[in-house]
Amino acid sequence: MKQMRYPSISIVTVSYNTSLSIWRRTLQALHDQDYPTSKIEHIIMDAGSTNGSLELLRRQNAKVFVEKTLLDNPLKRMKMALSKAKNEIILFLEPDNIMIGKHWLRQMVLPFLNNKKVVGTFSMHNAYDPSMPAFTKYCSLFGINDPVVYYLNKSEKLPLFETTYKKGILINRNKEYTTVSFDKRSLPTLGDNGHMVRRKILNKVIGKSPNFLHTDAFMKLLELGHNTYGVVHNSIIHYTGSNILSFFLRRIEYKKRDFDGAQHKRAYLVYDSRSGEDKKNLVLYVIYSLTFIQPLYLSVKGYLTVQDPAWFLHPIICFLGLIAYGYSEIRNYCL
Repeated sequence: MKQMRYPSISIVTVSYNTSLSIWRRTLQALHDQDYPTSKIEHIIMDAGSTNGSLELLRRQNAKVFVEKTLLDNPLKRMKMALSKAKNEIILFLEPDNIMIGKHWLRQMVLPFLNNKKVVGTFSMHNAYDPSMPAFTKYCSLFGINDPVVYYLNKSEKLPLFETTYKKGILINRNKEYTTVSFDKRSLPTLGDNGHMVRRKILNKVIGKSPNFLHTDAFMKLLELGHNTYGVVHNSIIHYTGSNILSFFLRRIEYKKRDFDGAQHKRAYLVYDSRSGEDKKNLVLYVIYSLTFIQPLYLSVKGYLTVQDPAWFLHPIICFLGLIAYGYSEIRNYCL
């Protein structure tokens, strides 16, 4: 790769009892990066892990802080981590995010160096590993963490059967990355799992709230005119978990915490009831989930790209998502 001026990076991570085997892979991938270590700081805000991960982290070149009283408030822990960051670029790296390739960091900062208007960067795909649990493989193959977000066209990453980024307005495309601009209608769910952003610009929208919610922050950035992103033609592993039931229980809890009854407080809505396009896409999701045909078609399309049976979880996950969110809506309006 070409010689470049490396910007300094503050990696911020919120953790609690993450699987040690995954943590080791995350930290090893970071250690293997072909990037000046003097330009990197890693800030980890833990809630008092009891599975040995704190001992593991303290053996690393990381700044580890423990806030046991904030076990149930990861958003406040993230805000605290951001307040400690000092470098030019913020990298949001969850404990279950594994960088792919030793040049990953260099690839991710390249759009910042070539275009001063670029406020953030993210990988175009989630990485696929055939050794992953089936459900994690499914999420990696489709580039999603929620089927509803996919059908609302709010997922920032692409399925592996798509190789050209077409969301937002195209500014430039080259071998390494695609530069796009978003508006309020096209802005996807940015800000987590390997996203980068210029720290000084992010500080404009952090505000005085004790919590930090990444999707709201990036919508506020857009409202200030910071709408240009580099979509890097690489990937990052995101372990979403192997238990489908626990996954949907978490999604219901996130919906209750961040959406139900809080729409008027949110800058970013994954589903906006005032949006005709969101309404249309949600109706299509319901139809597709009940009939199974369109999800099965996508499963076959994906299987022809990467021959893994995890693609065929898609019709099942779509249907279970419909049941889970339907139950959540009934509970929200009846209780």
